[in-house]
Amino acid sequence: MKASLVSPSVDIVVPVLNEAPCVDELCDRVAALGLFEGLIFVDNGSTDDTIARIQRRGARLVRHERDLGWGTSIRDGIAAGDAELIVLIDADLEYPPEAIPRLLEALRRHPVVYASRFLEPEPPAMSRIRVLGNRVMSGVFNLLFRQRTTDLCTGLRGVRRSALPLERLRCAGWENVAELGAMATEAGVRIAEVPVRYEPRDRGESKMRHVPVALGLVLHMLRFRLRGTGGVDRRARAA
Repeated sequence: MKASLVSPSVDIVVPVLNEAPCVDELCDRVAALGLFEGLIFVDNGSTDDTIARIQRRGARLVRHERDLGWGTSIRDGIAAGDAELIVLIDADLEYPPEAIPRLLEALRRHPVVYASRFLEPEPPAMSRIRVLGNRVMSGVFNLLFRQRTTDLCTGLRGVRRSALPLERLRCAGWENVAELGAMATEAGVRIAEVPVRYEPRDRGESKMRHVPVALGLVLHMLRFRLRGTGGVDRRARAA
C-alpha cells in the first residue's frame, strides 16, 4: 500500500475499481474547484488502466493489490490523509463533484453531513425499486438510531476527522454505510443533509448488487444497534 504525504485542508477520498472511463473527468472537475491536492484515490485491485490514469494526473494514490472491499478503501483513504474535513465520494460521477463546496460549507457547521438525492425538487433518475429500497434503508436506520436521514446510502458524505473515532471503522464492504452512521449516533452526532442532484452513470459498470447489499445493511444495523460499533465507549458516555 503506497501513498504520498500531502496535507491539504480537505481530504477527498475516492474508492476506485476499474473506473478508467471516469478518472480523468473527475480530476478535471475537482481541479476546477481548486481542490485537486485533496484528492486521495484508493484503488481496489483495478485490472484496467485506472491506476495509470491516476498516476499520470499526479493525484495521491493508495493501492490494494486485490479487491479488499469498498469499506476497506474508505478506511485506508481516510488513514492516508490528515485534513480535518473529509469528503467521501464515488468515482462514477453519479454525484457531481460540483456539490462538494456545498457539502464543505455545511460540514463547517455540522460534524457529519450527507448529500441527499431526495432533497432536490426533482426526484432522482432511479428505478422505483431502488427508490423504495433507499427509503426502507433510511427508515430502518432512523428508527434504530433516532436520526432523520433521507438518503442513508448516498455516495457523497462528509465528516470532520475530530468528530468521530474513524480509525476504529472495521467494516470491509458496503456495510461501512451503516457503520459510519451508527458511529455518529453513538458519538451523539446528528447527521445533517444537503441536497444533491443525482446523475446516473453513463460509463463503466456499477459494482453494487443492490438486493444482497440491502439485506446485509439491515443485518449490520441490527448488530450495531444491539452491540455498538466499537468506535465509541457507550458505557463511558452513559457515565
